[in-house]
Amino acid sequence: MQRIATQITLRVNLLFLSLIPSIALADNSAPEDYLANKPLVLEIRYCECQATQSDSLPSDLLPSFLEESRLLRVSVSSKDKGFASSSELSIGYELKPIMGSSGQFQFNYAGNYTTSNGSSVGTGELVLAQGQWVNLFGSQHENETGSQHNNVAVRLANLGGS
Repeated sequence: MQRIATQITLRVNLLFLSLIPSIALADNSAPEDYLANKPLVLEIRYCECQATQSDSLPSDLLPSFLEESRLLRVSVSSKDKGFASSSELSIGYELKPIMGSSGQFQFNYAGNYTTSNGSSVGTGELVLAQGQWVNLFGSQHENETGSQHNNVAVRLANLGGS
């Protein structure tokens, strides 16, 4: 009986000792530690609100849109292809630098934004200037309570900000 107890104690001790390297090597890393040579951030904002005035450029986002919208951030490199999603938004993208033009990128995308009022789908290709917001796609519906908007906008920023 004592020999069985000794074997159980030995096994428990071995299990505990095998866990020590994992505990000793664990560190307090931050999410940014996993960026792996992707110095840029694709910021995607989406909201059931108006993004621009009807007579303004797609880059002239309303301050209310920037305040009310949700933000999805994805680390990217200057030449990248990927996919990002949340519970309401999914977007595939391709980013390529424009030769001879510093800070400008060809941006191809296909996205879907689903809200309580329906969904918006957008696909396209555009020139994305680093640091500048661009409204990609959205919709506007009129009903008895007024206008219902939903919009998706993006910008490419440096990791530390625009």
